[in-house]
Amino acid sequence: MAQETLSRNTGLAFRSSFHQKGTTLSLMITVGATVYYFVSMWSMQPVAVANNIIPPGYGELVLNTVKLFILSQAMQYILLAVSSGSAVAATDHEKMAAIKAARNAYSVLTLGLLAAIASFFWGELVPFYTIDLSIMGFALSEIVKFASQLFYARRTA
Repeated sequence: MAQETLSRNTGLAFRSSFHQKGTTLSLMITVGATVYYFVSMWSMQPVAVANNIIPPGYGELVLNTVKLFILSQAMQYILLAVSSGSAVAATDHEKMAAIKAARNAYSVLTLGLLAAIASFFWGELVPFYTIDLSIMGFALSEIVKFASQLFYARRTA
């Protein structure tokens, strides 16, 4: 059964299931990790372009970002496992929303991967940008997955 939350501004009630709350949390963590990566990467860009190298600290940035992505997935599954006794199982509508969202995410991930591969053929780009395209493609696919899942789950069955 979905939990009702009352909006103070409009007075309208909206339904939000436990799975949608977990997806929202994962979306917020993923967006935060992506912003963290992008802001940190942006300051390293001049060194990478000027010297055609991977700047110092970039490997640590990539690892920290990947850890944040893994954390978002782990938190969602831990929350689902811990509350499995008290939370209602995902409805067929929510399962279908997850399937549709995965389709959208795979499309974005494929485009990101193709952009990273194509970057090898652009002679002016340094390896820094190839890695960056790969990470940003992955991050955007995760954001698209979570946002699509929320969108499709909110639509009426």
